[in-house]
Amino acid sequence: MGDQSKDIILSIRGMSKSFGRNRVLDHINLDVRKGTVMGLMGENGAYQSLIRYSDDWLVNKKNTYNNIRNGRKNWSRLCGNGNATSHGSLWGGKKTGLSPVNGLIQQPKLFNKYYISFFGINILSVNMWGKLYRKSSLNAANIQPTGITTGEDLAFNLQLFPYLSKIYILKECGYNYRFGGMTTRYNTCLLPDLKKLYYIKKALIDKYQYHKASDYIRIELKNVLKSDICQMIAFKVRSPKEIKNRISEELKDPIYKDIMQVQNHPAFLEDPFIKAIAAYDSNMRYDLCKKQVKKEIPIRLLKKIISFILIHI
Repeated sequence: MGDQSKDIILSIRGMSKSFGRNRVLDHINLDVRKGTVMGLMGENGAYQSLIRYSDDWLVNKKNTYNNIRNGRKNWSRLCGNGNATSHGSLWGGKKTGLSPVNGLIQQPKLFNKYYISFFGINILSVNMWGKLYRKSSLNAANIQPTGITTGEDLAFNLQLFPYLSKIYILKECGYNYRFGGMTTRYNTCLLPDLKKLYYIKKALIDKYQYHKASDYIRIELKNVLKSDICQMIAFKVRSPKEIKNRISEELKDPIYKDIMQVQNHPAFLEDPFIKAIAAYDSNMRYDLCKKQVKKEIPIRLLKKIISFILIHI
């Protein structure tokens, strides 16, 4: 790996990982040394956890960081942009493109205009990778583990963002990743984790009086609920009767009363799925999701075929 130092900063022993029936890592031992960026990759390029950049890349980014600081101590964060690549694209992946926002962003504009990115409006990237954080900002934020496994990057940056004085977003792409795994099987963590995240967001909205984000987290909550039902139908994790019963039990959670409090998007309340929630109609909710799943079957099938071809080329 071209290590710059023999000092071991992290040792991993007996690491194993499975994806479905496939054992992709089996009792792996490795050491991470200073000056090294480690990554694990299968023969076909799948299951990438972190891509190693050349030492020159890291040095260049360090120089860029020093230029951005320009001798001042209140610099808070440097963000690299990420390209998302899907294994469902025939020509080697679909790129989302770089962020339309780059350069220096300072307070109060940083908070007033861009904090909304963590509440459902896609402006800044919410992931942790591709970013350099100032330690003093992390110390000030005193971020505590949330226990969630879906949306953990967002939860981290959501809590950190109010403590930043400024950020600088590079034009270069500093992070590449593949997406698609969340929707290849039923994600049992999606709904419970994002409900926890909803309450975290709601508490921060109250703390910082950021009420313009309230409607967006309620709309997100509806989308998460609908996605969970659609996944159960698409992957046939339960019978239709069991899914309907599950929907009825889930809707007893008082969290869903918040969905009906959307104020500035009247068309949202006219959505048939929202009306089904208001009417406590499990059959209608199920039928609407089943209709959506049927509409997506050709696309899902095509992605499976293309994914199979790419993996076995």
